[in-house]
Amino acid sequence: MSNGNRAFQHMEGGRADRWAYRCLRGVLLAGIWLLSHAVLMGQGGVFTGKVTVEKESLAGVSVSLSLLNRGSVSNSEGQFKIENIPDGRYEVKISFMGFVTQWDTINVRGGQTIRKDYVMMEDIFKLRETVVTGTRNKIERYRSPVIVNTISRKTFEATQSISLAEGLSFSPGLRLENNCQNCGFTQVRMNGLDGAYSQILINSRPVFSALAGVYGLEMLPANMVEKIEVVRGGGSVLYGGNAIAGTINVITRDPITPSFEVGINQSYIQMEVPDRTLTVNGAVVSDDLDKGVTFFGFNRIKEPWDANGDGFSELVQLKNNTFGFDAFYHAGERRKLRFGSYHIHEFRRGGNGFDRYPHQTDLTEQLQHDIHSAHASYEYFTPDLKQKWSGYASMQRVKRQSYYGGGGRILDDGDTLTQQDILAINAYGESSDLSAVVGTQYYYEIHPRLMMTTGLEYIYNDVLDEMPGYGRRIEQQVGMLGIYAQLEYKWMERLTLLIGGRWDMVRIWGDYLLAGDFYRNNRQLQVRVPRISAMYQPAPSVKIRASFAQGYRAPQAFDEDIHIETVGGSARFVSLDTALKTERSNSALLSLNYDKVIGKKQVNMVIEGFYTRLLHPFIMSDQVELPNGVAVITKRNGDAATVTGVNLEANMAWGRKWVLQSGATIQRAFYDVEEVIWQPEEEDDPTPVASTKVLLRTPDVYGYFSLVYSPVKSLSISSSGTYTGAMRLSHVIDPETEQTVIKSSPVFVDKNLKISYNFSKSKTYKAEVFAGVQNMFNQFQKDFDVGAVRDAGYVYGPMRPRTIFFGLKFGL
Repeated sequence: MSNGNRAFQHMEGGRADRWAYRCLRGVLLAGIWLLSHAVLMGQGGVFTGKVTVEKESLAGVSVSLSLLNRGSVSNSEGQFKIENIPDGRYEVKISFMGFVTQWDTINVRGGQTIRKDYVMMEDIFKLRETVVTGTRNKIERYRSPVIVNTISRKTFEATQSISLAEGLSFSPGLRLENNCQNCGFTQVRMNGLDGAYSQILINSRPVFSALAGVYGLEMLPANMVEKIEVVRGGGSVLYGGNAIAGTINVITRDPITPSFEVGINQSYIQMEVPDRTLTVNGAVVSDDLDKGVTFFGFNRIKEPWDANGDGFSELVQLKNNTFGFDAFYHAGERRKLRFGSYHIHEFRRGGNGFDRYPHQTDLTEQLQHDIHSAHASYEYFTPDLKQKWSGYASMQRVKRQSYYGGGGRILDDGDTLTQQDILAINAYGESSDLSAVVGTQYYYEIHPRLMMTTGLEYIYNDVLDEMPGYGRRIEQQVGMLGIYAQLEYKWMERLTLLIGGRWDMVRIWGDYLLAGDFYRNNRQLQVRVPRISAMYQPAPSVKIRASFAQGYRAPQAFDEDIHIETVGGSARFVSLDTALKTERSNSALLSLNYDKVIGKKQVNMVIEGFYTRLLHPFIMSDQVELPNGVAVITKRNGDAATVTGVNLEANMAWGRKWVLQSGATIQRAFYDVEEVIWQPEEEDDPTPVASTKVLLRTPDVYGYFSLVYSPVKSLSISSSGTYTGAMRLSHVIDPETEQTVIKSSPVFVDKNLKISYNFSKSKTYKAEVFAGVQNMFNQFQKDFDVGAVRDAGYVYGPMRPRTIFFGLKFGL
């Protein structure tokens, strides 16, 4: 081999050795890099910190990292820690029920430890709390396609609302009114429609019956309520087609943490008539939070009050005893059983001669109620948490003893009974009512953007109302089988559609007897009530919602029919027209919602337009007097009516120092044609006919406000009030002919003030004293009818005159 060939081979061999060396070195370096990266990955980054609120540690706060599906919950010291975090950029979510959710970003590099502390801000307006009324499923309130308003316990406390009825006026579109000068019958009007157009739910169940609904809003104490969820308009038809104006869902307290509280409130109406309330609340929860029970008690004694010195009361005598409990049990991580019960015993009386038997007085309306209610529900989630099945049952039993009448006397030995004495003695009555609902509901998350809810429920109501002395008997049973379904589709990130409806099969068995006039009402109805809602979010702080729904009211007796009032000293009853047919409705809403957190400030504003078209609306008219002196007013169908308007809501909070909540409704409510309310029986009688084009008792403007100022943590000053605009209402001015005229009421501005101071010096106990005045400027009706022959239905304006109050609470 030549020297050249040897040189070439030597050169080639060197190159091969160098190439092999370089490959080996690259493999070794790659191995070292992979090994070191694996070590770093094994160590990972650490994210830790502390969560506080007002410089105090906050336990139970969830801190989670996006993409990793990993997080931590702060302990009793507010500390959290997430370990073994791979390198990268992560979005942090800090959330806790009742507080504003925060978002942050962290960058993890080389297994470093990152520490960040967070200060939580209370969600003053509860926009991020879960609600169920809008969709029949738990959803954060600000994400609900159907707008849901809530009335919290803090609102009840700030406005010194003792009962459920007193707090309902502090929500947009709602207005509470008194409809009886004698017995204090109250109802809540929503979006310009009277109480029968709204559905009252107890823990999402429609067991609030017609008989209980007459006085039930004032019977339910505020201390049994966790919150009230309000859905305006027909968008809540999944609960029933009679929710034309909307739905009011009373949510009772759930046990969360162990607690005990007692309180006393002493009021004096016009500085003279006492009204005393005692309350007790408590909760017991197991250490592992898998079971718990909450209980409540309520006692109220209120004396009657006479506004004009005629010897007859304008505010009733009242005695109420209520107690109950709610409990839960987690039978595993994905099963929950909830059950509870409450009992109400209430006595109320209005008129005169309170030291006599009712039949010995000139005029008395007296009611004694015993109400028993119970409920149970069971929930089950599948392992992937995408499916949920629930079954539920609720019932309510009402017993009522009543007296509507008067004109009797105290008989001495040897006196003989007159016809008037006999009528007075026979004015006693007895009523009973049973309401029950049983059902099942299924929820399935088909896709993260598509959810389905469907269910089946049966609602039954059986009412018997008897007053033998007046020849009155109402025996009515209503059975309704409802099938409902709903699809929630998140078409895109900013747009959510909700399409659903309900199909009700209604059976009515009704026998109505009044002074020898008998009417049988046996009917079967099949009614479909569709609804569609949409929510569009053009910006993070802006939401636009729209909905359309149909509804109906069956031709049956509602609470205003079972309620009895006296006119001209005699009882007035409601009679159903023999040709009465189903009332139908079409409702539409459009709202714009703006909510923003700016530093320590929170802002929430809503403007909502509503439109309701009533076809064949129920109208009370044609009042006549029977030979036995009983007044009868007929419920019949009108032609059509329209209610349209705007709800405005403005809420602002500056930290916890200033909190303002306010709302107003501007509306118009009118019939298509002039409706006759009363006309003389004789054609040649020159007495003017009473007719109206507008719906009665519907002011064009009404609203509310509540302002709470807390200069220091222990001191709170609350100012609140309501505005009620002028409205048209009927007034019987001649008891002999039942002549009725239409009058207009004045404007009322009702203002309240409350000051409370908290003496709590540790977490183990709290003590609070408070005092204030309600209706401080005494905005109250001035032209009440007087004497035994008064029209008890001619009553309007604020619920009470000027009233001072003071009290004490103590809790553990």
